[in-house]
Amino acid sequence: MLLKTERLVDQIRHYAVPFESKSDLMPLIKRAAEAKYILLGEASHGTSEFYTIRADITKTLIEEHQFSFIAVEGDWPSCYEVNRYIKGIAPEYSSAEEVLTKAFNRWPSWMWANKEILELVEWLYQYNQTHPGKKIGFYGLDVYSLWESMDAIIFYLKQTNSPVLEKALEAIKCFEPFNRKPEMYGVSAAFYGEDCMEEILELLYTLQKNK
Repeated sequence: MLLKTERLVDQIRHYAVPFESKSDLMPLIKRAAEAKYILLGEASHGTSEFYTIRADITKTLIEEHQFSFIAVEGDWPSCYEVNRYIKGIAPEYSSAEEVLTKAFNRWPSWMWANKEILELVEWLYQYNQTHPGKKIGFYGLDVYSLWESMDAIIFYLKQTNSPVLEKALEAIKCFEPFNRKPEMYGVSAAFYGEDCMEEILELLYTLQKNK
C-alpha cells in the first residue's frame, strides 16, 4: 500500500501544474477551447474561489475563443431573465443586482444570486453592448422549476396572441391533479407510469412547427 501511495504522489508531482494566478490557467483554456462544448464544474456549491475561477475561464473563452452560449445549472425562467438583461432587452431591470435578486427567488437563491455571478453578469452586459453583432446568451438547464416554466410559456403565448395558447392550456391541465407539487408528479411518473409526457411533447412539436 505504501509503495502505491508513493507512486501516486510521484505521478502528481510529475503531472500537476501549479495554480497561483489567472495566467496559470491559459494552457488549460487553450486546450479546452479546441472542444465544441466545455463543462465547468465545481467541488462544492457556493465556494467563492470556484465561482471566481469559473467566471475568469468563461470570460477568456468568450473574448479569445469566440464562445457565445452559457448554459448553467439553474432554473430556465430565472436564467432567461439574466439572458434578457445582458442582451439589453429587459428595460425593467436597472442593474445586474436587480435582475439576480428578483429572478432567483426560489431555494437556493444564493447559488446564482451572489457577488461573483453579479460581477460576471455585469461583465456580460457590458460585453454585449460593445459586441452587438454576436451577443452572448445565458440559459438555465434545470428542470426543478416545472410550474414556473409552464407559467412562463403561458405568459409568452398570451403576450404574443399565439394560436397555440389553447393547446398549451389544454396540455397543462394534465398537471392540475398534482397541485403544483413536483414531488407528487415525480412519484406518479416514477411508480405508477402516469405522466404528462405525451401532452408536453405534442405541445413542444406544435410550438416548434409554428415558431
